[in-house]
Parts: sequence; structure tokens; C-alpha cells
Amino acid sequence: MTEGWTEIDNNFFPAYNMLLAFAGSFILYEPQKGCISELIDDDLFKKLPVESNNPKFIKAASYLRNIDPEHPLDYDQIIEDHLELFGGKGKPLAPPYGSVYMSVDHLYDNTSVEVRKLYNAYGWKSRFEGEIPDDHLGIELQFINLLLDKYPQLEDDVCRKEIRSDLAKFIETYIEPWIDEWNKLIQSNAVSDFYKGIGYLTVAGIEDIYATMKKITY
Repeated sequence: MTEGWTEIDNNFFPAYNMLLAFAGSFILYEPQKGCISELIDDDLFKKLPVESNNPKFIKAASYLRNIDPEHPLDYDQIIEDHLELFGGKGKPLAPPYGSVYMSVDHLYDNTSVEVRKLYNAYGWKSRFEGEIPDDHLGIELQFINLLLDKYPQLEDDVCRKEIRSDLAKFIETYIEPWIDEWNKLIQSNAVSDFYKGIGYLTVAGIEDIYATMKKITY
């Protein structure tokens, strides 16, 4: 785990929110050529919203910053990676479901139900409920973003402390136990620099948020 920050400014929450939304969207949804082309045209792969000394973030940046208008991109390979990694073509090579890693038999279990209880406690419901299990990493990142949105809006110290606690507990209970194994599968099976970068970016974002929530007191 990274050390995180003991002090943060107002940019921390929107920056990491943007980072996780970016990474999570490409885990949850099949990439669209037009969307990636726009990101390249805007040079966003070289302008990531976060600066971090986390080695995994640096690794992610080294992959993603290779993507620019001067280097042709194999869009078909990126789409193929998504399908192969996350289950669009038979058995996924890097399943994005926590229960697959956390259950004894590496099968889907009641982790999704447990995760949903915390979602419900915050009055949040995945738009994919009933279609995609709630322990899908892309959905879990959406929930983390919900808490990152709420935190700076609160003025009450007790409420802030509760969100810090819930966010850290959510990560350490439902994501931290398996996210590194998931990323190893991404790195072993992804062909594109794009998805290798997304794997490291996701882990780095989670680590930075967790470490910071454990340190800050305001």
C-alpha cells in the first residue's frame, strides 16, 4: 500500500473521483472507438487528473502516456482485451468480481449481497442491480465515488468520520483482499498497453484513497 497523504486540498476528492470514474468505465463497459479517440485528441492520457508517488500509478502512467495522436492505436485489440479479460467471450481471464477471488471455491458467493447492504445504508442502488452482481469492480468504484462526492460536502465532523471509516472498511473488506491478484491477471493476459495501464491505475487509485482515509482527521 502507498503511504497516502496526511493533508489534502480541495482537489483531492474530484481528482480521485475522476480517476476512478475513468478506470471503472473501461472495466464496466466495452470501450467505444469514438470515446477513446476523443480522449487521445484531448491528450488526456498525458494529463491524468492525479499526481501520485505510488509506484503503481507511475507504472500506469508509463503505459497510458504512450497513447497519443503520434502512435497508431489498435482499437480492435483494446475491445478484444475487454471481452477476454472481463467475460464477454466465455470464461473471463481477469474476472472483475470480488467473490470469485474471496470464496473458497473461487465461485460467486454471497459477497454481492454483503456489498449491497452498505450500498443500501447510503441509499444507493446500482443501475445494474439484477443484471450485474454488486461486487463487480466497476460498480464498487461507482460506490466509492459516491462517498468521495459526499465527503467534502459535509461540515459535521462526526459524519465525515463515519464516511472515512466506511470507505476504509469497504476497501479493506471487499476490494483490498483481491485487487492485486486481479491486476496480476490483467498484466498477464492483456495485450494492449491501454488495459495494462487501466489495471495499474485502478489499484493505485484504490491504494491512495484507502491510505489517505486512514490518515486524515478532518
